[in-house]
Amino acid sequence: MRIGLIGTPHNPLVLGGPAPELAALFPGVELIAFPSRVPAFPYTPLEQAMQALGHAEAALTAAEQGCERLVIDSVGDYGLAAMRAMLPIPVVGSGEAGLAKAARGGRPFGIVSVWPESMNFILTERLQACGVTGSCVGIVNVGEDADTELLSGPDGYLSQVREGRAAVVGKVLAGVTDLAARGAEAVLLGCTCMSGMADTIASAASVPIVNPLAAGVRAALAAPPLTQVPQTRDGRPALLRAMVDAVAGEVAEDCPVCIAS
Repeated sequence: MRIGLIGTPHNPLVLGGPAPELAALFPGVELIAFPSRVPAFPYTPLEQAMQALGHAEAALTAAEQGCERLVIDSVGDYGLAAMRAMLPIPVVGSGEAGLAKAARGGRPFGIVSVWPESMNFILTERLQACGVTGSCVGIVNVGEDADTELLSGPDGYLSQVREGRAAVVGKVLAGVTDLAARGAEAVLLGCTCMSGMADTIASAASVPIVNPLAAGVRAALAAPPLTQVPQTRDGRPALLRAMVDAVAGEVAEDCPVCIAS
């Protein structure tokens, strides 16, 4: 099966291709990265709206190139509703799938994110949209604004996250312990860029750890073909592509975590 991973321009899983842990988890599945061409990182709801269009346009390309399922490679699930209203194939958001798994059976859960607290509005929106706010005991942010001052290079924060270095892993595990003490019976990793450290965290944690990207791929594989194919108005895909073309050449903004090194 061919699954398209739809992501933000700076997402390391998009830039470097699907992460090796995904290949190990899903042998025989072809995972293909399709980055958004909108160069605005969703710092606020305004940029979120822009990025929803960018993700929808990337998803359109993925469907045109023969992908049978799509997974949004972001816990923010940018453009999910637009994709489902436009495409004839199943679309899954990593945030949606991860939250569903974390809250399965109504169990209390928490979220640990490598993003600073200033980015929690994205997680809050997903919690509300998925109807699981009441089950979330809290969000722990192991990243601080100071961590984002040096992002690129071998000692940058991105490398620390992607490589699962001891300092970052230690903070994440401390966050898991904190949430477990508050009553969390599972912990969701709050960014798909944490996928590479998911197994390490899970092996040392006292509660189940949910990797949202892996949860998204599993949900996509389990999704049946659509019984009703959405119909778009004539010319809408071309208009969407023209809108994205208009900004695609602008300088890409730095993600506070996932800037390319």
